[in-house]
Amino acid sequence: IDVISIRLWFDKTITTRTPANVFSRFEELRGAGGTFFMLDQLQEGNEEALWGGDDVQGSVVACDFYNSGALMSLSDEDLTDILTKVLLPSAVPQFSQATLVDSWVAKYPGTVSWFSPGSYTSRPPLEGAGNILPNVKCAGDWVRMGDREHGAKGLCQERAFVSGLEAANSLMKSTKDQGDIVELAQVLPVREDEAQFKLGVEINKAVMKNVPRFWVR
Repeated sequence: IDVISIRLWFDKTITTRTPANVFSRFEELRGAGGTFFMLDQLQEGNEEALWGGDDVQGSVVACDFYNSGALMSLSDEDLTDILTKVLLPSAVPQFSQATLVDSWVAKYPGTVSWFSPGSYTSRPPLEGAGNILPNVKCAGDWVRMGDREHGAKGLCQERAFVSGLEAANSLMKSTKDQGDIVELAQVLPVREDEAQFKLGVEINKAVMKNVPRFWVR
């Protein structure tokens, strides 16, 4: 599926309830899914790098549109206008008082995998062919990670990143000479789920045990 990635630099620091946020049910999305991340909050202390060494002015926002086929024909200016004049101010009113200093837009047609329900077992394992080809590993949000499974579930950038670290660690261990000491990448676990989410998961499991999964082939 198609993806559009946009980064926005503002002249003011915007305070949001959470640094990671989702757009939903806006006509301007044209059927796409949208997210926005407050990079100045997620990378606090690294603001100078976010501004490329220039003077730090305000918030830096990363926005992504998934399943964005209906938006691909729009110009970069139109896309930034949708964000700065409609979506972001609707989500956080403070954005209406901020001025856009700079922007960057990238379009990626057909770059995100689209899997059908029930296809998990058909996805390749992180270890590839195992001992048959020990120097070949698989990475990406689409791989099965086995005993290295991480809390970043689903098809997402976070899972792709973690799988890359785990694949590199596995490659280092399976190809090193005896006696070699290798420095492995550290993989941080996700924080524990909140109580209400855990309860929802258990209720869903209990219900789905008795519901025929007619939508899974």
